[in-house]
Amino acid sequence: MSESILYEVSDRVASITINRPDARNALSPDVVSQLVGLLHRADKDAQVKSILLQGAGEHFCAGGDVKTFLETVHNPVEQRYETFDQRLRMGNRLPETLMALNKPLVVAALGAVAGAGVTLCLAADFTFAGSSTYFVVAHLHLGLSIDCGLSSLLVSAMGIKQAKRIALLGEKIRAEDAVKWGIASDLVDDAQVKDAAREMALRLARGPSAAMAATKSLINQAAHGNFIEQLAREGHAATHCASSDDFRKGVEAVVNRTRPDFD
Repeated sequence: MSESILYEVSDRVASITINRPDARNALSPDVVSQLVGLLHRADKDAQVKSILLQGAGEHFCAGGDVKTFLETVHNPVEQRYETFDQRLRMGNRLPETLMALNKPLVVAALGAVAGAGVTLCLAADFTFAGSSTYFVVAHLHLGLSIDCGLSSLLVSAMGIKQAKRIALLGEKIRAEDAVKWGIASDLVDDAQVKDAAREMALRLARGPSAAMAATKSLINQAAHGNFIEQLAREGHAATHCASSDDFRKGVEAVVNRTRPDFD
């Protein structure tokens, strides 16, 4: 059985690869836990100066693993609420960790980028997208409100009106628009994404570590001073939505590739 996440260090760059290509690198609770642990490991390693995050195969990250929701959607409401609340609390460790990283983070985003995958791109210091990369925030298709820090990150990147359009309509966002709206920083040909992202990680690895860490922290504080509080608000809202019948309909529809009937 292959590892869900690959980790290696070379030239002072820690490369982290989400290795679930058959699932478009979707983030199950176990994968989230591993990813958080490896980000902490890289951030504390004195031999690491920058971090490169990518996905194996043709896609970067399809967000949360929707199939794992099927295990709970038919449970009683109280049990569903408790289960989803625990899952969100654990999942929120990912955006908390991303925003607290001292070392610069570069993302190589190919193919599909959805949900928590968009969080990874927004929270990174540099995100390289390919010409055919697309982004989508489709929580409402599941009957869920947005989570994983997206309410704060989207508004900071593009403003309230555009953030609402992306979150409420769940439309695919082309790479060109993603760069324009601040989801990605750089647009290159698909074949160049991983090489360009690594070149940036190598460039950052040659910089002054303490000054870069302080600069990252200052900018993040200026843009997201109440980030942890907003995560808690997101968690409360999403847990409430997960207790609804709309959530069951949404999960079943996505897994069965049909349209949900929210009435």
